[in-house]
Amino acid sequence: MCRELTLQNEYLKSENRILKSKLKKRISFTDEERRTLVDAALAMGKDLMKDIVTIVKPETILAWQRRLERQKWDYSDRRKRNPGRPRIPANIEEIVCKMARENTWGYKRIQGELKKLGIEISNTSVANILRRNDLPPSPERKGLTWRDFLARHEEVFLCTDLFTKEVWTLRGLRTTFVSFVIHLQTRKVLLSQATFSPNSNWLKQQIRHLSWECEEQGVMPRFFLHDNDACFTVDFNLLLETFDVEAIRTPYKAPNVNAHAERYVLSVKNECLNHLLIFGLNRLQHVLDCYTLYFNKHRPNQGIDNRIPAEYNKTGKRQSGNKILNVTVSNIARKEFLGGLLKSYRRAA
Repeated sequence: MCRELTLQNEYLKSENRILKSKLKKRISFTDEERRTLVDAALAMGKDLMKDIVTIVKPETILAWQRRLERQKWDYSDRRKRNPGRPRIPANIEEIVCKMARENTWGYKRIQGELKKLGIEISNTSVANILRRNDLPPSPERKGLTWRDFLARHEEVFLCTDLFTKEVWTLRGLRTTFVSFVIHLQTRKVLLSQATFSPNSNWLKQQIRHLSWECEEQGVMPRFFLHDNDACFTVDFNLLLETFDVEAIRTPYKAPNVNAHAERYVLSVKNECLNHLLIFGLNRLQHVLDCYTLYFNKHRPNQGIDNRIPAEYNKTGKRQSGNKILNVTVSNIARKEFLGGLLKSYRRAA
């Protein structure tokens, strides 16, 4: 029987060697196959295994054995998927960042505001949220911006500036200067006058006209924002003080401080003045008056949620953005200004 087993083993070894030589790819095993080979090989012992095992190296068999031992004592699937303290929900984190950006509050103050809203988190969690979003502590956070300052005082704030326009005269092209004043809250243009010589006396006269216009419009200004142009002299500011209005100069090289006036200059030029050949100062003044009428009473202004400046204080029923009215082309009327350069649409009566 021993001789028969020896002959069988020799034949199987030769057959296995021939079959391996026919295979060109590397042999891969499943975990179950590895476990079967390990059990059979380890039962023979290390010495006999070196002579019998040919499909893999004996060291591979032992490595498989060590891996199977580690898998037996591996309980990683029982661990918690999310260890540690639960993360703050994204909506609460967004509220914390909003409060920090809009105010200069510290951690405890933000924690108190959240408590008023029914949100209970620690001041340490608030600090961690601000740190994750690159928001520094309260003393290092930036203070009041010009945008915030103007928004808080827009009801009593007037903005002014000057821009130039070339007009044709008998002497050829001449430079005119246009002075305008905007009420910040309603975006209404209260004054728009052109001249060849914007000296101090002319500007003072415009202030007197402006005071009459403010009284007629029901505007009670307290602040008058202008740049550092040489036209705005000390006498000019003193005249404003007689009307209980304080003049505020913008910083040097900071056009964004008076951004509302700068935006009006862009609008009046791109929508009107750049499309016209203007002859004489009177014609320019007529064009400015037409554009001012269009700007105040017909043009929706994006800065006040697409309302019309002249209708800012009217408490009418506003249409919902999702409601589609039964409006057709036939019942829409168009009004034109300056020969059709400017157009306004309304529902026909």
